[in-house]
Amino acid sequence: MASTILDVAKLSGYSKTTVSRTFLNPENVPETTRTKVFEAAKKLNYTPNAIARAMVRKRTDNIAFILSKHQYPAVLNPFYSPILETVLQTVVKENYSLFISPDTDLSLPNGEIYLKNQMDGVLIAGKTNPKVINGFMNQNLPVVLINNKLDIDGLFCITADHYAGARLAMNHLVERGHRKIGLLAGNFSPQVFFERYNAYIDVQRENNLQVDYRFVQSLDPNVSEAFQYASSMLVSKDRPSAFFCTNDTIAIGTMKAAIRLGLRIPDDIAVIGIDDSTMSSLIEPELTTIHIDTQAMGLWAAETIIALINHQPITRENFEVDSYLVVRNST
Repeated sequence: MASTILDVAKLSGYSKTTVSRTFLNPENVPETTRTKVFEAAKKLNYTPNAIARAMVRKRTDNIAFILSKHQYPAVLNPFYSPILETVLQTVVKENYSLFISPDTDLSLPNGEIYLKNQMDGVLIAGKTNPKVINGFMNQNLPVVLINNKLDIDGLFCITADHYAGARLAMNHLVERGHRKIGLLAGNFSPQVFFERYNAYIDVQRENNLQVDYRFVQSLDPNVSEAFQYASSMLVSKDRPSAFFCTNDTIAIGTMKAAIRLGLRIPDDIAVIGIDDSTMSSLIEPELTTIHIDTQAMGLWAAETIIALINHQPITRENFEVDSYLVVRNST
């Protein structure tokens, strides 16, 4: 028969209330008391009931990590996997569990937003519907948005300066002498999409370059779509001399299309991406790209959600991580 808290109380010589308080809030119990209670629990092979603790504390020590179905699974996503890994390492150190889920099953038939498992806080990565965020916040759940920015009261957003990063990419291509630059833009959140698109337009106008909209295309950010659209553009006799791709996955699909058509990179067509994912240095030629500090993004997100759960003040003002150009052999 399994041991109970009454057995621990009897063996340790303390009341049930003291034993319960020792497990729930050990920092508020004298060290001698903690030692005796924990030794008694060890001898009896007693483990506090997690559900009971949660009910008493009104906390579950669970945090949700939600990602768009188009970017799921997170562990295989070149951009979000390092963010997820950093979040996981950070929350585990603070004794939280992390539950990873796509955004497909968050709505009840009546439209209400819910999570199957009770959570203390929610991290939402990438593209999302404001209705989802408001649904969680209406349940008094703290929410942190990763790699996206929405103007919602009480919402903390961890993102990058995507406009500045895209300008770095475009200026690099112009400095390399390219005057006809195509764009393959992933259908990300509006913030990411338009900041990168606007940088593409602005840099060309500043350099008196003509935007050829025949070679501007939005697409789902995967290799197959990038390969399809790039292939159709690259067969044109007046094709661009370079492509700005708004993530590394699109860039790799573009490079694959160029190689299949017998084009040399970067002699016949230059390609630049954004993210500096692990894939960018594994392909040949290696991909020139914009590095985004995903580890900092994950760390800030984890620390912020934990602070919100514990009603601690948020002291950080800048929630935009750094970006910089990484020049390799594709430009």
